[in-house]
Amino acid sequence: MMSRTAASKPGACGLLVLLAALALAGCSDMGKFDEGAVAHQAEQYYAEKYGASVKAVDVWEDRSYNLFGYDSLDRAFCTMDDGTAVLIDFEEGVVGDNRQQDEITAAYEQRFREELALGKKRLENAGFTVTLMLVNGAAPTDGGFFEGRISVYDWHAGDRDEPDTGSFFYTRYTGDERFFEAEAERVDLGWPLVEIELSGPDADHPDAFPTNVPEKPAWTGPVDETCRSLLPLTDGDPATELVVYQSGYRESALADDSDCGMLGKLSPFGDETEAGSWLIVDWIPVGKGVYVTSDEPGVRLRDGDAVLEETDGPCTFDELEASGSLDRFETRSFSPTAFQAYHLTAAPGLFSSLPADVQDKGWFDVKIAYDNKDPDTGLEGLGVTPGRLRPTLYTIEDNPAAEDFEGEPPLEVAAMRSNTLENGFQYSTPVLYEDDPVLLVRM
Repeated sequence: MMSRTAASKPGACGLLVLLAALALAGCSDMGKFDEGAVAHQAEQYYAEKYGASVKAVDVWEDRSYNLFGYDSLDRAFCTMDDGTAVLIDFEEGVVGDNRQQDEITAAYEQRFREELALGKKRLENAGFTVTLMLVNGAAPTDGGFFEGRISVYDWHAGDRDEPDTGSFFYTRYTGDERFFEAEAERVDLGWPLVEIELSGPDADHPDAFPTNVPEKPAWTGPVDETCRSLLPLTDGDPATELVVYQSGYRESALADDSDCGMLGKLSPFGDETEAGSWLIVDWIPVGKGVYVTSDEPGVRLRDGDAVLEETDGPCTFDELEASGSLDRFETRSFSPTAFQAYHLTAAPGLFSSLPADVQDKGWFDVKIAYDNKDPDTGLEGLGVTPGRLRPTLYTIEDNPAAEDFEGEPPLEVAAMRSNTLENGFQYSTPVLYEDDPVLLVRM
């Protein structure tokens, strides 16, 4: 029998159990919903939608699990006795059911297929040859490119360990076009990715390296019109990401992770136009064999927007080598004779002309390309013969770990990628800040 003293002073283990129990009670939502009411709501919705009297045979509260228990996600999945499921949100009500998921997914695919066929025709009428068109990696003429992607949820049926997955729709589909209008506000298409390869006006650049690109390349008009035609499917919200490649370059771009041959990207995450925000690839020369282009949808760099200037820099090659900052580049050979430091800066007033979200964060992604065979590098006068990756450019930043760990080098040095662009230019993907220049070192 436990004594009164022992019972009144729980030990460490008892205290942990008590804390865990309190945490479990605080983090979970056990008993938060009325299972019977939720089941009745599902049955009533189902009867009104399909004219069928079907009972809910299982109700599973959707949860996210943590160390001390679980948190309710304020929704429940009701398994009906015909095998389908109804999803109920505790505040919003019925989300939908998965009875017609295959039929509806096929209908959305057909709508996309029709609009993309018209888009291809628009491009051809504008003088382009479309050599490839894909949706989520599949040809639009094939089925299945939306399978498992539209309005998808995971849930558990009964005591199964592995979750079920399904697409839930609120509106009944009868083949009527009005279905898409009724469902548009609720549907989530999962940000479909459309990829196009083409050749023609403003789309054929030597070595897939776009330069001197017009303000509005000729291919953007037909593509924009196609994306606008898809807006009614999502209640006017941009939902399609679209990437345009120069003909023959998509596969190599994906294999090398270089975006080589990319002409532009329409991002659904921006709002510069009703269809999204364009990223137009246009490599701008800034001197010393260096080119820069935006890698941020909605941001377009033009001549004079970025400036490259020589600087004394914070160090010499000998100091970098002695500090240990170059120790992890054993596979690279350096050219100390070619050592030179540059600052890449944003031109005054550039950021004030950029989208509000870019202004707020104070930076945007760029790509830098380097042609070490360009006479403007001055390497020949230094007696340096360029090779594939030698000399190259390195970005240099302060090493935050140096303050906390003894022996850490004071500077972080990042090299350009080991694979080059199609024209042999080296490249890297740094960030251009509004106030702080990018420090580049050639060696």
